[in-house]
Amino acid sequence: MDHTISLPDHRLLTCRPLFLTVVATAVLSTGCGTKYSTTTPSAPPVPTQLPSVDNTIQNTPVDPVIKPTTMAPPLEAVRSLPAAIALRDQAANATAADNHSRALGLLERALRISPDDPLTFQALAQSHLAMNQPGQALQLARRGLSLNPTNAQRDSLMALVEKCQAML
Repeated sequence: MDHTISLPDHRLLTCRPLFLTVVATAVLSTGCGTKYSTTTPSAPPVPTQLPSVDNTIQNTPVDPVIKPTTMAPPLEAVRSLPAAIALRDQAANATAADNHSRALGLLERALRISPDDPLTFQALAQSHLAMNQPGQALQLARRGLSLNPTNAQRDSLMALVEKCQAML
């Protein structure tokens, strides 16, 4: 008889931790009467009438032209490299001293350094014009115009083109 009683007691002892774990999990999963819901929230209700639109914004006049508050820097500052500027300055000094061949050499070097610089093309065209080469000067002035010069550069190049055409 002893053996029949101890066997069930032994089973209760080995099952008790498992039983307690199951009971604790069941109690905790029900929330123990907490006020929080485990269901997902529903979508907000759809309004049946749309809110009215404020017409004061629509009636204000709109300026169609956007006016810049600051001026953009001139294109010459972006395109001219310091070495090209120095060579153009040296070429201007050579031109002032009537050394046009030296000025052409300096300007061609400046053009290799900064090939998209309208000012270098303008100076080169002026040197060719000073050497009585209006055809070459005209080609260089037109090339300078094709490089998107600033307004002042464009005006100078256009005057140079007209001068070259008059000499041809």
